[in-house]
Amino acid sequence: MNTITIFFGGDICGSIGVNAALHILPQLLREEAPDFIVINGENAAHGSGIEPEQAEQLFAAGVDIITGGNHSLERFDFREYFEKEPRLLRPANYPRAPGSGIITVRKACGTLTVLNLQGRENMRPIDCPFQAADRLLADIPDGITLIDFHAESVQEKEALAYYLDGRVSCVFGSHTHTQTADERILSGGTGYLTDAGMIGALHSIIGSSIEASLIRSLTLVPQPFTLPETGDTIFCGIIARVSPETKRTYSLKRIRKIV
Repeated sequence: MNTITIFFGGDICGSIGVNAALHILPQLLREEAPDFIVINGENAAHGSGIEPEQAEQLFAAGVDIITGGNHSLERFDFREYFEKEPRLLRPANYPRAPGSGIITVRKACGTLTVLNLQGRENMRPIDCPFQAADRLLADIPDGITLIDFHAESVQEKEALAYYLDGRVSCVFGSHTHTQTADERILSGGTGYLTDAGMIGALHSIIGSSIEASLIRSLTLVPQPFTLPETGDTIFCGIIARVSPETKRTYSLKRIRKIV
């Protein structure tokens, strides 16, 4: 069967995560030969947003699209980059924000549209991701569609996947930085995973300093979101193989590498 191979990588955390991605991507390209590479980069710049230089390094290494989330727009000094670089997305259901939450990439092998959405359960309330998906999917060209749903709630992630089953090829979650083991293909052919995981420091608490996280948990006093910059790293994501004819997902394979 003719299929298009897509890799979706979990949240990059800090420069250690960027370096891990740059180190692993050549191996991933050799072993899995993905036609498209999509990675969430909202935590690359010390936990908030992504520096233009980091994004350019990832694009040069073979990444086609970088998605975002609730931290993407926290760095005011990087906001202009969202207007200049269409391959860098932020959630589409922000009511007013620089940049875009959707892009279509065309290659000889086929067409991929990526839609970036953010959840609302246990997160800052923004526009409805379900209504945003309805509105944006009505206008996309024919081709494979992948959604990065950046959300806290498993219930909300599963609900969106079943709501869009058969209308999109993949719904993959990001945000929790912990890879789940619940990959499945829904009855309409939509591939699903609650969370792709993280690309960052292995010995951390969701990518952040263990020490700072423990103080935060023990005292409830806010602490700086400091990220380790050395040590072992983890590289997580998922491989989807999708039919360019039916747009259905036919196989899913979780990726988890320690370097």
